[in-house]
Amino acid sequence: MLSLPIISIIACFAYVFFIVFKYGVPVSLSETYYLLPNKWDWLFSAWTILTAIPFGIYWFTIAEIGLKWIPVVVMIALGMIGVADCYKSGPKKEEPDYAPKLKSGNENGEPTLKNGWKSFFKELASKFNPKDFFKYGPARLIHYSNSLIAIILSTVYICMTAGAAAITSTILSYVVFIIVGLKVDGVYNADYSADVDNKAWIFFMELVCFINMFVFIFI
Repeated sequence: MLSLPIISIIACFAYVFFIVFKYGVPVSLSETYYLLPNKWDWLFSAWTILTAIPFGIYWFTIAEIGLKWIPVVVMIALGMIGVADCYKSGPKKEEPDYAPKLKSGNENGEPTLKNGWKSFFKELASKFNPKDFFKYGPARLIHYSNSLIAIILSTVYICMTAGAAAITSTILSYVVFIIVGLKVDGVYNADYSADVDNKAWIFFMELVCFINMFVFIFI
C-alpha cells in the first residue's frame, strides 16, 4: 500500500521538474498544458491521474471514517481538472508540429502584478468572475471549480487532523510562497494568453498544496 503514495509523489514532482527545467517556472500547473506541444499535451492529463488516483486510494484507507469522503472528492476533482485541461479560448492549434510561443511577464510589455496584495485580490476576483465562466465553454467552470475543491478540502483535512503545528505551517507556507510567486515572472503560451497575469503565485500556491498533502497525510 505504501507504494501508492510513492508513485504519486514521483509522478507529481517528475512532471513539475520536467516543466520547470524545460520551459521555466509556469504561471500555474494548469498552464503547463499550454506549454506543451501537441504531441506531448497528454502528459498533463496523465500527470493528474497518476498523482490523484494512487495517493487518493492510500489516503482513503488511512482516513478517519467520518472523513473518508474528502479523499474521494479530492481524487475526483483532480481527475476532472485533467479532463477539463483545455480551459481557455478553445482547443490548441491542430497542426501536428505545433510548438507553443513562450513568453514571460517581463517580455510581453503587458501589466503584471506590481502593487502587491491589492492587485493580487483584484486579479483573483477577475479569474472567478461568474460572467466569464462559460466564456470559453464549460471546461473553464469545471477546471476552476474542481481546482478550488481540491485545494480547499485537502487544506481543511490537514487542519482538522494534523494538529496546531500543521495548521500554522500550512497557513504560513501558503502566504510565503504566494508572496514569492508575486515576484516571479511565469512562462506562458503566448498563443493562449487570455487571463494570464504573468506572475507565478498560482503555481507556488498549488505546489504548496501538493507538498502539504504529501507531508501531513503520507508522512
